Amino acid sequence: MRIEKGVVVVAYKEVRRNHRYLVLKRTKNWEGWELPKGHLEEDDYRETVKLELGEEAGLSEEEIEDIKDMDETLEWTFEDDGEEIKREYKAFLVEISEDAIIDVSENPHDEHETGFFLDYEDASSLLTYDNQAEILERGKESLE
Repeated sequence: MRIEKGVVVVAYKEVRRNHRYLVLKRTKNWEGWELPKGHLEEDDYRETVKLELGEEAGLSEEEIEDIKDMDETLEWTFEDDGEEIKREYKAFLVEISEDAIIDVSENPHDEHETGFFLDYEDASSLLTYDNQAEILERGKESLE
């Protein structure tokens, strides 16, 4: 079994003293809603978080205010051309500046159609996979 490492990001911003969480509508390979995520680049998790937020949501490094390791790993397996693949994605809680706007138009891989910062209930209800909803819930709990 091949193991692929990466990051999954619970990105949030504070709007009028309420947290809003970033969700993206995926259209490449499958359709649904997800948290920002991606393969580990050059064995540097924090740089990968910045890269993925830039690529997938159009967020600049200047708009990233804080990155915290959640000490959680999202794991799942799937089959690709008869090969079993396991993904191990470290979770990060990332604070985004209040005035940041999502722009998926420059996504180099055309993975996402759109993205929004939503309140917890709306963001959680949209997520396609339960394991991402659980990571979102843990991120929310750590902010309370």
